[in-house]
Amino acid sequence: MNKFAEVIVDIPVPKFDKAYDYIIPNKMIDKLKVGMAVKVKFGKRTLRAFVLNIKNKSDLTPDELKEIETLVTDQIFFDKNDLKLYRWISEYYCALLISVIKTAVPTAVFKGKTSKKIIQAVKLKIEKNNVKDKLKELKKRAPSQYQVLEYFKDNPEQEIEIKKLIDHLDVYRGAVSSLVEKGYLEYTDSVKRRIPYKDYDQSLKKELTPTPAQKEVLNTLNKSIFNKDSNTFLLHGVTGSGKTEVYMQIIKKVLAKDKGAILLVPEISLTPLMVKRFYSRFGENIAVLHSALSTGERYDEWRNIKRGKAKIVIGARSAIFAPVQNLGVIIIDEEHENSYKQGNHPFYHARRVAQKRAELNQVDLILGSATPSLESYYNAKDGNYKYLSLPARIDNKEMPPVEIIDMTEELKKGNPSIFSSTLENNLKETLKNGEQAILFLNRRGYASFVLCRSCGEVIKCDNCDISMTYHHDKDKLICHYCGAARKVPKYCPNCSSKYIKDFGIGTERIEKEVKKLFPEAVVARMDHDTTTKKGSHRKILNKLENNEIDILIGTQMVAKGHDYPNISLVGVITADTIMNLPDFRSSERTFQLMTQVAGRTGRGKKQGKVAIQTYNPEHYSILAAKEHDYDYFYEQEIILRKALKYPPFTNLVNITVVHQKKNKAEKAAKKLYNHLKGYKINKMVGPSPAPIERIRGRYRVQLLLKFSDIADRTNVLNKLKEEFLKNMSMNVKYNIDVDPISML
Repeated sequence: MNKFAEVIVDIPVPKFDKAYDYIIPNKMIDKLKVGMAVKVKFGKRTLRAFVLNIKNKSDLTPDELKEIETLVTDQIFFDKNDLKLYRWISEYYCALLISVIKTAVPTAVFKGKTSKKIIQAVKLKIEKNNVKDKLKELKKRAPSQYQVLEYFKDNPEQEIEIKKLIDHLDVYRGAVSSLVEKGYLEYTDSVKRRIPYKDYDQSLKKELTPTPAQKEVLNTLNKSIFNKDSNTFLLHGVTGSGKTEVYMQIIKKVLAKDKGAILLVPEISLTPLMVKRFYSRFGENIAVLHSALSTGERYDEWRNIKRGKAKIVIGARSAIFAPVQNLGVIIIDEEHENSYKQGNHPFYHARRVAQKRAELNQVDLILGSATPSLESYYNAKDGNYKYLSLPARIDNKEMPPVEIIDMTEELKKGNPSIFSSTLENNLKETLKNGEQAILFLNRRGYASFVLCRSCGEVIKCDNCDISMTYHHDKDKLICHYCGAARKVPKYCPNCSSKYIKDFGIGTERIEKEVKKLFPEAVVARMDHDTTTKKGSHRKILNKLENNEIDILIGTQMVAKGHDYPNISLVGVITADTIMNLPDFRSSERTFQLMTQVAGRTGRGKKQGKVAIQTYNPEHYSILAAKEHDYDYFYEQEIILRKALKYPPFTNLVNITVVHQKKNKAEKAAKKLYNHLKGYKINKMVGPSPAPIERIRGRYRVQLLLKFSDIADRTNVLNKLKEEFLKNMSMNVKYNIDVDPISML
């Protein structure tokens, strides 16, 4: 009697995004499981597919069905509970189910392109009781063989990598080979785990005694953590208040119950720091997942998690899908960070997915931040989240004083420099005292743009509707959206004038100016351009930790998570780069970054200083950051959000219609608008050109939908997928971003 499998094929197109029935061949009936990857004949092609269900009946006759051809691997990639999560993501984010599954399962793994790293090891073959007799034979005529066999006398059960053995004993490989030939030892093949990085610090091993505030937080969490119920906690703790220690003590409780934990961090640059702390405390019971891992490392980490050998997963956004066995808790550090939102299809937010996964697994979710997202804080005030607070730094250290410097006043005083006199003097004092400084600017490159002073022409990317950024070290203009590069023209392409000049500032120019001002200082830069090589984040941060860097210049990579006691000064070159973006979250982002970067100082014995340079010193986000006052910022911002009907008071969907021809993008957007008019939508804004109208040679037209009710939104998106998207031309792309965090 036939059995059937429902599979979803690897074609990321709306009209094929459904389950198809296939006959399970007799040879696979006992092997095939939900969550496996198979190959099937689909039309004239053979494609990979995932098994979603196994059943005894099909609505189609056997004559209408094809058999599954082969298994890609016998690995089970997801279970029925995982599949519930993937289906929910597909519905909530109006995403293709196959795209969700491929996001959750490492691509190289399900394609069967990975392999275990096999190393040759050796172990004792003879009975341990016979070792003494054999040692007597070898002692005089074969001292190296004697040394090797003596090692196994003391370690009779051990299987050891040959290279490690000969390095440890300082003997030749031939000594091992001879013992194998004699039948005393035998070779074995051992699977070696490719660990992304190990880092250990004895001083971090000891569990710290909780402060009264930490104790209160831990007591609340301990009462909830094993209740087989899912609660979301917002842990609002100022920078330096000990949130990480809370995470570690909760995870220790979870491990004691033989359960696992997921800890998300927003940036790859933070992962080495968090791994070091956890590795020092918990040893090799940790797996690390993020985009900078090699295929082999990712496979080994995924495999160790799947087999239950790694109980703690630390990683960036996609680690929320880690196959942790017997999950006990999910923690998201710096929960406000934009990097938790996927920037392409499927446009999921790791925080929202974590809530659903916690709910399905009946475990708690802990959201930690010094500057919570407005939505999370609103949910806490509204009672949807449980609020926990760490209002003071460890040992009641004072928050660093923040000085706001009005750069328009600097100009009036005759100082046109990038640095105010205050910041320059503070840097001098910091260096004189043998201390360290961080300079923050959220814009990389040397200059923001290159302009013709005769006609005002700005040199733009040929593929994108955006000015190109000048990079001095490469002597090139580079587009930060598509990566296109070109030389700086000698003459204006518009009017042929030779008066071409770079304007604006980026981290590269700050680095050059600092080196000119302080030639004796060791200066380093940490931004996208200096951290593309594997391990580069860790290398820079290790130097900072070892006091080998005097001044670190960087983008938002330097703004959070770093805890170095010798940093006594933080300088923000300009707070206005984010504030002036055409985005409803720009004020929130400004406050968060200013507060986070200010929190990098004053963590040692000295209090530290913060200097924020701005052309808008009276803006409430700057004033709130100066006083480290989250509540003041929240009260100002929530009034505006309510008045303008933006989150948390409205549920947004931002649809971007993309085509290589402008008129076709506009026509497709208009067609979409006319279709949506028949649905229950509170408000539609557009269609209108996106703030950056062209990226990678494709024109972008946006349509913003506002809903007062999530159920209405879900209903509209389901209808949109079924009634509109399935019939659309493949040449037009519809990017549907649910709960967008950026409108650019």
